[in-house]
Amino acid sequence: MLTEEAGKSRLFSEIDELVRGLSLKIVEAVDAVHQGTHHMRVVVYKPDGDVNTDDLASVYNIIYPRYSVIFGDRDLELEVSSPGLQRNFKDVIEFSIFTGKLVRVYSVSRSSYIIGRIAGTNEDSVNLDDAEIEGGDSLGTITLPFCDIAKAKLEYRWEA
Repeated sequence: MLTEEAGKSRLFSEIDELVRGLSLKIVEAVDAVHQGTHHMRVVVYKPDGDVNTDDLASVYNIIYPRYSVIFGDRDLELEVSSPGLQRNFKDVIEFSIFTGKLVRVYSVSRSSYIIGRIAGTNEDSVNLDDAEIEGGDSLGTITLPFCDIAKAKLEYRWEA
């Protein structure tokens, strides 16, 4: 099931503010301490194009100095990456981040996968345009409550 924790995370909010000036959005920001090393993973998305290595380097150069001072008593291991072509959603906030993108969701009530373009979200549901049951019927525009979605991922059409 999808969580609703990312938007409430202090780390997510802080990093989102830091990279907003780069026209990037934070998809995921997690950290953990393991054997004296502070591990941090940040996933960024560019709504108006593809994330490139310059974008990743810019984010790294903004985040690393700040958090190496904040976590001064531990080594910092920072990973910055793009969401990829077929990212598995971990949190409901990702529906609002990826508005306009094609998504594949598993609907519990319909017991099937639904593919559609994210038209918009509100606090408890997502609207999908051009929705269709995978390999079957066209549904047009539908609204799916987040509680009905067991899993979701970005859908990428490999053929032209």
